[in-house]
Amino acid sequence: MNYDAEAKRIANYVHTQHTEEHRGVIPLKEPGISVVFGNDDYARDMRTREQVRLLFQDAYETHVDILGFAVDDDAGVAWSMVVRCDDLDWLKARLHDAFFQSHGLYRATSVGQATA
Repeated sequence: MNYDAEAKRIANYVHTQHTEEHRGVIPLKEPGISVVFGNDDYARDMRTREQVRLLFQDAYETHVDILGFAVDDDAGVAWSMVVRCDDLDWLKARLHDAFFQSHGLYRATSVGQATA
């Protein structure tokens, strides 16, 4: 599977069909593969880009493979990241922490997780 193309498809879908959903995590049909997404103005909001940077950093530090990344074709508002991780609760917690940290609301103290 071309995960960058899948990330692009999901970013476009989220941007056009789920504008009210600002961020989230969904499992794909392929076991152990999930998508983290945001619909929060990636192209223009420095805090959103920082949130994504933190997610990339967390994935690297915890050995979660990032398989694909893309933004929507329209305005770069939505983004999605395809990862090899079936721990949806951990992904949701990291997305939450990255959002709050990137917006200066608090600093996360640990990203620990068993290797995916």
